[in-house]
Amino acid sequence: RYDTRDSQRNAYSGTAVGGSIDAALAQTDGDVGATYFIFADQVFTVWSLFHDGGTKDEENPPTDTLAFHFESRLSSGDLPFFARPTLGGSEIQRGYIEGRWRDDAVWTAATEYRFWLLPRGFTVWRHIRVERLGAAVFYEIGGVGENGSALFHESLIQSYGVSARVTVERAALFRADFGFSDEGFNFSAGFGLSF
Repeated sequence: RYDTRDSQRNAYSGTAVGGSIDAALAQTDGDVGATYFIFADQVFTVWSLFHDGGTKDEENPPTDTLAFHFESRLSSGDLPFFARPTLGGSEIQRGYIEGRWRDDAVWTAATEYRFWLLPRGFTVWRHIRVERLGAAVFYEIGGVGENGSALFHESLIQSYGVSARVTVERAALFRADFGFSDEGFNFSAGFGLSF
């Protein structure tokens, strides 16, 4: 992994690229099963729409961003169905239910515009404080195939939507995603960014 982002949990700028291999090296029978993963992320700071962006001496000023993501997952050998690469759910292709698309190879690309609506937070109760409230709009495309060479010959899978964001601090971000696709509406929620 190579990572120049200013934060691994809620980046305002930077690049991350990397990959991994997850393999079951010892099996009682069959081929050794493995999954291969590569990804690339790029985050840019953009002009703020609903706030002034804070001050330079502020530790964590409200910062709007434009983020891009690409990933591909391949599998080989003897793996159970549930261990195959998937698209759909709370992380990527959010317009589909969890695991909607599954095969031996998947790829996806996404872009997300993240902006803060309420840049200065408020106290909920005693020492519990919401740092800021925001939203994002996203668009995702991808594909699945029976192997890596078949990936780009299959039809495109697309989803888009909006996301509500709440932070308790910069690293503690909660989101609710409202995704849409040609199969309808999907709601998902999670802790942290999807990419």
